Amino acid sequence: MLRLIRSDPALSRFDGRFFERDALFWPLSRAAGLFAEYTQWPEVAEYDRLFEGRESPVRFELQAEVRAPKPPRRADSLYDACIMQGRVPTRAGCWHDFLNALVWATFPRAKRALHARQHAVVGRWLAAHGSVADDGSIARLPNARTREHDALALIDEGGVVVLSRGAERRCVVFGHAIFEGLVMHTPSMIARAVEIDASAAPVAADAADAAWLGWVDERLADRIAGPLSPELLPRLPLVEARS
Repeated sequence: MLRLIRSDPALSRFDGRFFERDALFWPLSRAAGLFAEYTQWPEVAEYDRLFEGRESPVRFELQAEVRAPKPPRRADSLYDACIMQGRVPTRAGCWHDFLNALVWATFPRAKRALHARQHAVVGRWLAAHGSVADDGSIARLPNARTREHDALALIDEGGVVVLSRGAERRCVVFGHAIFEGLVMHTPSMIARAVEIDASAAPVAADAADAAWLGWVDERLADRIAGPLSPELLPRLPLVEARS
């Protein structure tokens, strides 16, 4: 569905104040505010502004168009491998990739942990199936994700952190596909809950400041490093994330 909608010029046009449309965008508001006055798509190189004044775990790199015939793929050029090298291949004028950059700026530890684990998952599969030639080219990639890889993809695209402190509950959207659906006026009906105990949070669970989001980022990174499967990520109707 989103692939079709992305081709609609009206919906793919850049709106620097998109984050004011829906309360679920609140975690991204600080990062998105850097581009609030833009009326045209920023250049991909400008996304690096998101880390000004602090250590940057990655830089955003314009993704080159691949023309036929496609060259042989190499293990060190796969998406997660590029991220482990500190580069995020990013399409220009693309909401999906722009929102991904904003999530990186908001949750850098969790994003790094997620892609490091995905890189390890793919690396193990390639090694087990002898799919990498001596020159680094890939003979074949897995035609289906493992359950572990499925869980990582669900978090990356559709994850919502559900923080609990006694009877209180606070939801924080993480998945950039959820944010894209909101931008495109086609919100996801179902997300995946990543449940975290917030009883030890250093600040109030209703705070929206950088210190609290930093704490959420650390706890989510820890959770991503732990046991993962789709069964451990309950389905969450998006309407519940608004409560």
